[in-house]
Amino acid sequence: MSELFSAGILNYVYFFLFTLGVGYAIITGLMGGFVSAHAPDMDIDIPGLDLDPGGPDIHLELPTGHDISHDVDHPEVGLSPLSPITIATFITTFGGVGLLCNNLFPFSQIIGLFIATVSGVLLSGSVFMLYAWAIKEVQGSSEVQVGEMVGLTGEVIAPIPEDNVGEIVLVVRGMRARSTARSADGKAISRGTMIEIMEEVGNAVIVRPK
Repeated sequence: MSELFSAGILNYVYFFLFTLGVGYAIITGLMGGFVSAHAPDMDIDIPGLDLDPGGPDIHLELPTGHDISHDVDHPEVGLSPLSPITIATFITTFGGVGLLCNNLFPFSQIIGLFIATVSGVLLSGSVFMLYAWAIKEVQGSSEVQVGEMVGLTGEVIAPIPEDNVGEIVLVVRGMRARSTARSADGKAISRGTMIEIMEEVGNAVIVRPK
């Protein structure tokens, strides 16, 4: 047992975990920059999914009869307590604090191990709570309020048949949003037509061509 908890062995473990966590953060940062720099300019209009706002519009028409409510183009995201970012935070903190306890402070190996573990749990838990709060705030602030679309201009991305519903896309508070739409006079409106929103009725908007 004494050999298992020897300073040398623990130093190797702490250093390995600290290096692993820092390396993960660096690689994630570099890969994130690479993806954002080279992501293709393409927007696939599937309700609830927008891969890259602002690019050429590729629309996949889905079977009619489904209800598409006002939908801001950001995916519903959540953060798990065991997500990569919280795990990376834990092992980085555990390794770094462990190295400090093992080499700079007169703690026993067991106490140092305990302090490193508690520090990792506390910091990774704080990161989890911070990200969860940030995600909740972003999702909450992006909700389209009732009546907010009236008077705005949009574009038909799914043809609006005569006396039936289609789909439009528009920009609300700097964000792309989609909504089910009906023609104000009941006439068909083709895809690509610029429209003006006259009113909101339930989960749909009433539009007319510009």
